[in-house]
Amino acid sequence: MGDRAGEDQLAGFARGRHAAYLQAMALELPRDYANQEVMHLTLAYFAVAGLSLLRALDWVNRDDIAEWILSFQVHPEANDDFDSGQFYGFCGSRTTQYPSNSVKDPCHNGSHLASTYSALAILKIVGYDVLNIDSKPLLLSMRNLQQPDGSFMPTHIGAETDLRFVYCAAAICSMLKDWSGMDKEKAKEHIINCQSYDGGFGMVPGSESHGGGTFCAVAALYLMGFIQPDLASNLRESALIDVQLLLEWCLQRQAADGGFQGRRNKPSDTCYAFWIGGVLKMLGAYHLIDHTALREFLFTCQTDFGGFSKFPEKVLPDIYHSYYGLAAFSLLGEDGVEPMAQVLYYAVSALLGSGGHEAVYAAVEKPLQFAQTAAVMEILHGLVGLVRSPVSATIPQIGSRLFLTWGILWSFPETQSHILVTSLVISWSITEIIRYSFFGMKEALGFAPSWLLWLRYSTFMILYPIGILSEVGLIYIALPYMKASEKYYLKMPNKWNFSFDYFYTSAVAIGAYVPGGPHMFTYMLAQRKKALSKAKTA
Repeated sequence: MGDRAGEDQLAGFARGRHAAYLQAMALELPRDYANQEVMHLTLAYFAVAGLSLLRALDWVNRDDIAEWILSFQVHPEANDDFDSGQFYGFCGSRTTQYPSNSVKDPCHNGSHLASTYSALAILKIVGYDVLNIDSKPLLLSMRNLQQPDGSFMPTHIGAETDLRFVYCAAAICSMLKDWSGMDKEKAKEHIINCQSYDGGFGMVPGSESHGGGTFCAVAALYLMGFIQPDLASNLRESALIDVQLLLEWCLQRQAADGGFQGRRNKPSDTCYAFWIGGVLKMLGAYHLIDHTALREFLFTCQTDFGGFSKFPEKVLPDIYHSYYGLAAFSLLGEDGVEPMAQVLYYAVSALLGSGGHEAVYAAVEKPLQFAQTAAVMEILHGLVGLVRSPVSATIPQIGSRLFLTWGILWSFPETQSHILVTSLVISWSITEIIRYSFFGMKEALGFAPSWLLWLRYSTFMILYPIGILSEVGLIYIALPYMKASEKYYLKMPNKWNFSFDYFYTSAVAIGAYVPGGPHMFTYMLAQRKKALSKAKTA
């Protein structure tokens, strides 16, 4: 352990020390945390999630952790009534799991919404399939915690209601892929009522804007599907919340020392680098902050023992700020912290993660747009003779992808959660990985191995039909939204004396696939025969 922990120089990011600190916290909490024992699962989440960010989950036993977490789940008795008001989730600790004379709860059920969120999150992190747990009583009883105004109590015996628990409820439903546990419309209205005059969100309606509350509000709306990612570059899409005012409030929270404050006139605090940074990331505005200054601030909160403190120059770390310090470095793309990935990785991770196929587009949007737009260069390369690909074949292929990327998926967010987005992205990605690998090896080595040649000229027989059907399906799905919104329409009269109907143009585009698809497929079959025959005679 000492060797691994001592591998870093504190002048930089002390990954080994951070991992050693979190491993120790995952195994046994120090005495100073005794008064927080009731939230043991939440503290465990910070340790396990932090190790996951550091790609150091092998420092703990995942199976033991999963078994320990599952032992906190509360199961209803055979004759229990879900309408009794009880919540059957996860207890936060052993002391809340067993009866206490200090709590007047004759049936004794210590389930807590935050503990349930932490438990499910830990299980997902360590690789346990949360869909295997008995979620029906959990979700049915969770509705008992939702109040008439849409907010949530954390436990059935009563407590404060604020945005933290609305977010927990939304995250629980998202992880379990079942929204029967809450009334999303009521929750949405409650969140909207929490937006303050200055753009941020208070924990409850009418309260001061707060960094943590703002994250919970935006993240919950995002998980529930009421807002789309990257609203900063597409402000016209959301009338649900005041995005422009929200952006201004968030950006104003970065202080002169580079850190972020949670409220006005408060000192910078490590955790808000994630809470505020996470909001800006979801809104597509993270690039607007001073990354260098934030990184320097976070290093002043990194301790000699590993982990992070709340404020700069404090000697000892705490588990809460250690996790959020790492999460902030993750947003910054720090080496040694779980990195960004490419389109295919994003798509598969989102598909297998808590959001399912509905989350795929949000995960791949930026790299997808960049990759498909950059593909325009292929047309230029064909025109000037840098490559031998015929322009007549390249233009329809690139054109259709640009149309889908910008004219359908970006322009009509209603299509973004459809399962056809998943099949589209995966078919496109696998095709391009094989194609560019093939050409890259030919350019670098002068040849490509036979297996790669075969993949280059054979996988299209499966991937091309999948891609074509996905493209046509998504255009068709977007048609009613085109008609209702009249987006990109140009109506008469106008100074150009010209009209344009995007709906009918898109319908014609669908029709063009009828001759175009088979034509391209036949062309690729001919290319396959030619390439493989040539390889055999070589």
